[in-house]
Amino acid sequence: MQVNIEQTENQIIQKRSLKEVNRWMLDLNEISQECNDIELENLERSNLSKEFSTIVENNRRIQNTLLEYRNVLNNPTECIDLECDLFFYKEHKKYRNLYIEHVDNFKSLKNKMS
Repeated sequence: MQVNIEQTENQIIQKRSLKEVNRWMLDLNEISQECNDIELENLERSNLSKEFSTIVENNRRIQNTLLEYRNVLNNPTECIDLECDLFFYKEHKKYRNLYIEHVDNFKSLKNKMS
């Protein structure tokens, strides 16, 4: 990522956050593709169809949530105090944890299917 000397620290952080969210969105799209390719017969045989449905639904929900968050990041906000900075930091951390937990759950389900 190219850093412009005139950018504020906040702008740099928001750009990094946006880049990270874009990466998460790509990963979630890959999960959607994988879910589309999974044969339902295998799920039914292994009694994992309910878990699979939950993963698919969560994936959609998280994609929509991250899309909204990405739209917020696309309209940078200049914070003037620490409280504002902490708010954006905590929000990003919340979305990161949501994403990580979902990916971990998906990987766990894939392992059960193997």
